[in-house]
Amino acid sequence: TCRVTRQGGQVVLELPRSDAPAVQLRTIERLFGPVPRETALLGLDEEGRVLGLRLSSPDVAHVLVAGTTGSGKTALLQTMVLSLARHNPAAALQMVLLDPQSRGLGALAPLPHVRELVTEPAASGKALAGLVTKLEERARRQVIYPRLVVVIDELADVVATAGSEAQEALARLVGRGRGVGLHVVAATQKPTVAAVGSLVQANFPTRIVGRVASAADARVAAGRG
Repeated sequence: TCRVTRQGGQVVLELPRSDAPAVQLRTIERLFGPVPRETALLGLDEEGRVLGLRLSSPDVAHVLVAGTTGSGKTALLQTMVLSLARHNPAAALQMVLLDPQSRGLGALAPLPHVRELVTEPAASGKALAGLVTKLEERARRQVIYPRLVVVIDELADVVATAGSEAQEALARLVGRGRGVGLHVVAATQKPTVAAVGSLVQANFPTRIVGRVASAADARVAAGRG
């Protein structure tokens, strides 16, 4: 149960706590202070510091979350969506939620920021195609506001169900979205090239990797050898 890692010249031992407290969103917000616009809160690091991602930052743009069932992907997506909604007016930031397995994003549909919730796997391809049309319209008008965040809970399922149509649409969204204020936050338990596509995978600058099934999956998910 002990994890051993190396940080610089130090060997670090991590031991699980039997009394580990739950991390609450309101606690994170209180520790963070004023949350900047377009920033999604993630949680706390091992030293108790708040972690956040500013989606509009050039080195963030799109986020890939990988982990097996039960590793906390959906809870993390919920936290990101809620923190974005709590600290951005709906006129400045809108969201489209794709939840083909109906795991937990549906409860967030009443938020004024949510433009669309898609729970039917077969409808995911059509929704992504509509977002590509929106992307082209933004490019013609040269606008980046309101920011549009596309949140996908189980990217591999969307690609498997909607096929090449979904994969091509996703490739265009992550390839050109940064310049028009469109961001993709996608979670998957199958972080393989076959499941998410090499072009899609190459355009996620930010990776959050939880527990995965194998070392090979970890390397693909993290984008590191």
